[in-house]
Amino acid sequence: RRLNESRRRLVKMPQIEELTLEEPPECQAPVFQEPSPKSEEKCEADDEKKETEEEKAAKQEAMQRARSLKEDGNKYFAAYDYDNAVAMYTEAIETAPDGEKEKAVFYNNRATCYFKMGNHEQVIKDCSSALKIDPEYSKCLLRRAQSYETEKKVCEAYDDYQRILKLDPTNTLALSGSARLEKPANEERERQKEEMLGKLKDLGNTVLGKFGLSLDNFKATKNAEGGYSISFQQ
Repeated sequence: RRLNESRRRLVKMPQIEELTLEEPPECQAPVFQEPSPKSEEKCEADDEKKETEEEKAAKQEAMQRARSLKEDGNKYFAAYDYDNAVAMYTEAIETAPDGEKEKAVFYNNRATCYFKMGNHEQVIKDCSSALKIDPEYSKCLLRRAQSYETEKKVCEAYDDYQRILKLDPTNTLALSGSARLEKPANEERERQKEEMLGKLKDLGNTVLGKFGLSLDNFKATKNAEGGYSISFQQ
């Protein structure tokens, strides 16, 4: 009887499921794929584009600042305060990025101040800087021509007047300046040519003198073709 009751209790006991521990998934090393050349080029191009846009924004900001400084300079110029005007234009020149065509205007404005102050050497320098940026800047050419003429550099002044007339044949100041300086400029060029030939002759005589000769032993005769024939004579 007791055996039967024990059997009944065993039958009624709930079954216990066997617990199993799952093994963790096998760890695998991450796989790194080499980027393709095309993807690298695309990334580099994107970086370059981003840098270009940032540089462009920086240049625009710098130009806005430079224009503001130029306007301040204009106010000082209108008030005949040329020293402060020069300071403002100088800061505008230093602020404006290289390669900006508008920078030529800043140089020209400062040159105008120097012209009013009688500093023609600085006028020539600033106008030359502006003309490197904008070779057809006629106002700058005229300003430089006038300063050249004031400094008695008639050949340079005449050449600038001629350049202006190529850009604007009706420019009255260039027409009068060109007519006024044509003869003095030609005379100055002849004088410079003779001076140069004299120096070359002295140099030639120094060299030939070592051989007991001089340039007087050589005679140049113009031929029919427009050239020269050189003959030796004792």
